[in-house]
Amino acid sequence: MSTPYIISYDLHAPGQKYEELKKAIIGFNGAYIKILESTWLVKNNLTPDEMSDKIRSVIDSNDSLFITEVTSPYQGQLTQDDWKFIRENIYN
Repeated sequence: MSTPYIISYDLHAPGQKYEELKKAIIGFNGAYIKILESTWLVKNNLTPDEMSDKIRSVIDSNDSLFITEVTSPYQGQLTQDDWKFIRENIYN
């Protein structure tokens, strides 16, 4: 069963690997949207451990990472397009 998660990170200098991180998240084979500068909302069949292992393989040991399941209700200030995507692909 697909589950919604928040992935948040801080990539510390030097050697920030934003593109590799993005490719790893997209590779989870589910729905995904980057909602803030260092935060993604995803929905897939992986566990937090599995996602963490995949992300850790492309980031540096001095970077920070946090992954947690999220449920509704939820609220925030995003674009109308972001909210539409979230309603249709994350919390459907």
